[in-house]
Amino acid sequence: MKNLHPSPAGAASEIPTRDQVPASDTWNLAALYPSPEKWSEDFAGLQARYEQIGQFKGRVGESAQTLRDCLEFDMGLSIQIERLNHYAMLRSSEDSSDNGNLAREGQLQNLLTIIGEVSSFIAPEIQAITDERFAAFLSDPLLADWQVPLNKLRRLKPHTLSEREERLLALGASSLWGHQETFSQLTNVDMQFGLLADEKGVERPLSQSSFSSFLVQRNPEVRKRAFHQFYAEFSDHKYTLASTFAHSVRSDVFRARARNYPSAREAALFQDDIPVSVYDNLIGTVRANFEPLLPRGF
Repeated sequence: MKNLHPSPAGAASEIPTRDQVPASDTWNLAALYPSPEKWSEDFAGLQARYEQIGQFKGRVGESAQTLRDCLEFDMGLSIQIERLNHYAMLRSSEDSSDNGNLAREGQLQNLLTIIGEVSSFIAPEIQAITDERFAAFLSDPLLADWQVPLNKLRRLKPHTLSEREERLLALGASSLWGHQETFSQLTNVDMQFGLLADEKGVERPLSQSSFSSFLVQRNPEVRKRAFHQFYAEFSDHKYTLASTFAHSVRSDVFRARARNYPSAREAALFQDDIPVSVYDNLIGTVRANFEPLLPRGF
């Protein structure tokens, strides 16, 4: 997403690219990686390391020590992946049209698909441990720090597939989330919202980042124009947006059915152990109390 950059006259005639924004107005990602080159070095390290997870295949339930070693190694990969992913994601947020930013995201997503495939044996092997043996593992001091994660994982047993099936789902993960990338590129790069005069009469670019600043201006006409102009651009792309939303719904339904959930809604709530009745009550309560928010005579 690009940011507004005012001209010397106090107005902004266009939205600048990232390299035109003063460094003082940008976030500092040095805490993650001081440079793109350092990110690439860590990425290469992950490429060289991830296959070692294969040493635990067929041995996850062998002993408490082996289970702990497997979980610790997998967590180490996850921490490294999280750091790489945050940097790539934030750099892409700076400018979603930059080829370097897009390349980093693409590289990481491709590698994550491979890592997901290689490590897909872990969950099925944990679920294959007998209840008696699993209880003994949980009582072992070696796994004291892993009791909560293991119990949460055990809840997923009815929805964990065979190793071959888990591998197939891992291979298709990036394709199933493709609609998100399409939506992001469309709304952050391709959409053009035009110029809009603020309450002082100064024309400024309307964008994803400046939209909220127009909505808090005191003049209601400015707020109204900003709202309608902003969403008119969405309306102009309504068929593409509807298509990405439809693919999102199909993706949710596919994953829910593949993992034997009664519905996509129940699949979404299961991870946080939220009863469907709680969700339905929330939605029902909101819908029953719309009236104070509606215009008079609506």
